[in-house]
Amino acid sequence: MGSLTGLVVGWIVSTIAVWIALKIFPGRQKNESLTGAAVTALVGALIYWFFHSVFRIPFVSGILALVVWLYALRKLQGVGWLGAAALALLIWVINGIFSLFLPTIL
Repeated sequence: MGSLTGLVVGWIVSTIAVWIALKIFPGRQKNESLTGAAVTALVGALIYWFFHSVFRIPFVSGILALVVWLYALRKLQGVGWLGAAALALLIWVINGIFSLFLPTIL
């Protein structure tokens, strides 16, 4: 039950990070709502899980997952490659900020 709780909490935190990034990012994205952010976060988590499960070499799986994640961001949010890269970087920074204080709260 602990891993399921961790998955749900991680998904919620990632959803909030994606939602904030979508609100900060200039322009209007396709799925800027909280539901769209939740779908985007879930797709990203599934992509990284799949590649880290299939390819056991962390560097290779990370690079492949990043490329597929950028493609998914392009399709889900209706941005170009540069916009997807900027969104991914923004999401990463926001998750990093969350990781500074979230472990002490939980």
